Amino acid sequence: MRAVAFHPDGKHVLGGSDDGIRRWQLDNGQEVGKQTGKTVYAISVSMDHKWIVSGTEEGVNVWDEEMQKKVLQHVDGTNSVNAVDVSPDSTTFAAGIDRAVSIWRITSGERLVGPLKHDFYVTAVRFSPNGERIATASSGRSIRIFDSRSGDELITIKTVTPSIWPITPLAWSNDGLQIFAASTDNKIKSFDVLTGSQLAKSQSLNGSNVKSIALAANKKFIATSSGSTTSFLDTSNLSLIDPVIEDSNGLWAIAISPNSGYLATGQYDGKIVIRDLGGVLPDSYGPFHVSICPFHVGMSDKPHSVSHIDALS
Repeated sequence: MRAVAFHPDGKHVLGGSDDGIRRWQLDNGQEVGKQTGKTVYAISVSMDHKWIVSGTEEGVNVWDEEMQKKVLQHVDGTNSVNAVDVSPDSTTFAAGIDRAVSIWRITSGERLVGPLKHDFYVTAVRFSPNGERIATASSGRSIRIFDSRSGDELITIKTVTPSIWPITPLAWSNDGLQIFAASTDNKIKSFDVLTGSQLAKSQSLNGSNVKSIALAANKKFIATSSGSTTSFLDTSNLSLIDPVIEDSNGLWAIAISPNSGYLATGQYDGKIVIRDLGGVLPDSYGPFHVSICPFHVGMSDKPHSVSHIDALS
């Protein structure tokens, strides 16, 4: 399961696999939708719940969520699309295609910005929380931040992001003043987006090759995946939070639910694993405000409660 994303409604989780996008309800694990297609490497859902954008081996697809129908397909290059993101106002989307990033109007497919050329293949694109900037990463190279309206490059941040894919090595802080990035030394680093200066860095994390990072909506912690390991970091100083979770399968992708209560990991074996973080992290990293219980009961005696969604079934 190469891509995973929680729906903004907090009630569904989506996974990108070898045959398209699939969706499940969190409360019972029931599959409630499927968009059949080519292998999916990245998924982003609009905040207005109207659109799903996917990066695939055949280009970028835009789906009407209510109709579960593909309404746009954009092919601009010869390689797979590993990075997509929908703007916070749900009107545009960005994608990294080959060695360039562009921004399109989501309703018409009109290109508004770009292509913004990069020296190497683009592995990540992320809109800032207010949508005014976009951060990009390319294979084994620096982070760039652009004005999302004009396409002007604002700053280059000197760090080396992983070159493996599919990955999601970038996350903005909620106030838009910092960016968190995975680096090739298996650490997470935070940078001031105005000056490019490094603010903090984590210790070397367990596992190998940090593929994905996700920032909790409550601003208190970050989750990372590397190899078969999930680690958690305090956003204030990037110190490691116990416990570190070891899975039996390698991990492609991770996501944190909108209420910061659940973690989803997409695994090599085609499953999505859902964990209740209220039973994993210390209470100080909550409150977790969990309103639904995914696929199981009796969490009080299961500190590491886990549920599985089998995308191969």
